[in-house]
Amino acid sequence: MRCLIALGLLSLAVSFQVRTAAAAGARPDDSISYYHQIKPLLNQACTGCHKPEKTKGDLDLTGVSPILKGGKHGASVVPGEPNKSKLIEMVSGDDPDMPQDADPLKPEQLSLLTRWIQQGARDDTPSPGSTHVEPPVYTVAPVISAMKYSPDGSILAVSGWHEVLLIRSEGTGLIGRLTGECPRIESIAFTKDGKTLGVAGGAPAEFGQVQIWDLATRKAMRTFQPSADSLYGLSFAPDGKSVAMGGADKIARQIQIADGKLLLDFRAHSDWVLGTFFTLDGKQLVTAGRDRACKLVDVGSSRFVDDINNPLEPVMCLTRSPKEELLLYGGALGNARMYKVSDNQGRTAGRNDTNLITAFERQPTPVTAVAFSPDGNTVAIGATGMVKVFARDGRKLLELAGHPGPVYAVDFKPDGSTIATGGSDGIVRLFDSKSGNLIKQFTAAPIEK
Repeated sequence: MRCLIALGLLSLAVSFQVRTAAAAGARPDDSISYYHQIKPLLNQACTGCHKPEKTKGDLDLTGVSPILKGGKHGASVVPGEPNKSKLIEMVSGDDPDMPQDADPLKPEQLSLLTRWIQQGARDDTPSPGSTHVEPPVYTVAPVISAMKYSPDGSILAVSGWHEVLLIRSEGTGLIGRLTGECPRIESIAFTKDGKTLGVAGGAPAEFGQVQIWDLATRKAMRTFQPSADSLYGLSFAPDGKSVAMGGADKIARQIQIADGKLLLDFRAHSDWVLGTFFTLDGKQLVTAGRDRACKLVDVGSSRFVDDINNPLEPVMCLTRSPKEELLLYGGALGNARMYKVSDNQGRTAGRNDTNLITAFERQPTPVTAVAFSPDGNTVAIGATGMVKVFARDGRKLLELAGHPGPVYAVDFKPDGSTIATGGSDGIVRLFDSKSGNLIKQFTAAPIEK
């Protein structure tokens, strides 16, 4: 499973077309669009302090509904009446109260906001999944931020820009493109039967989205947008009926796929949640992130059970053994550790790491990808310029060479024969899991010269 690393240069590698009903439909020249004009303005100037996880003055400015609801000083916007709208009052004048510690809005921005309110403060945000996105055209290989083999080993799903690229697992060709609204794909997962693929990602500080795809039809079955920031670490429940994910809003969620019902809203983390997985019986959920904690949650009651680990460093990536209740995480200080998935009641005042099974050789850079082999007896650990394979007791077995930069994704083929890696250079590399020899390397994305 991969971790969060800045991927801003990804957008330079592609061009794409996005068409929404609001953008494509005819609109009077003086009609102001919230989605295309006001939302970007507020994101730039206001939502750093006024968002769900940081509602200064109890005011959330990330959507029309919370804007109309207002904060502790009352309604922030009165549709049709900008002169009675607190928001206009706060951003107007020679020395406006907002934005704090930043340049005031420009006259044209203030005029835009005023006209939107005057026109009724309408919300033209397209519903999740309704935006049509053309398949990207690549001139260079996009960064690979996530990658996963299908359970039968026939498909390797690789992240692209706004899409997941489906490759024959031997690297012999592109067989499908799942193109959607998420510009940045942060996580990919399959259901146990291999019929469904899930994606988590989003646009930073704009939206976080989950897409559920039917692999037989290559069609999106469901699209959920539960957050105003990016989502990470997607995992399916064992029965395939729900998904869990973490977010940059510090929340871990579980969503029922059939109807989008929020089953779990876990807010015990103090920083970004970058990884999740269900225990083998599906009764508990493990979450981990930049606050250094791997937390155990009871799914049925939504009750926080305990921290599994002794928090030592930000957890950047997380995975579970396919055979046992063991977790493997990669840390920001270069460590990778294996833990028993259990409460930590045996710890003492000395903060003994009672669930620790193995602490692997420390790497010189943050560990940005980790994976268990199908039998659970070996692990692969990716960092900058390298992927190393270890026995579960910590013995180093292999080093997979040839990576020029950070490795963000690593996965074992279900038959255990091959290890796939991907990262900043956009190249998929397939290695023999016994010898460590490179079998093949290729770009998953079709490159237009």
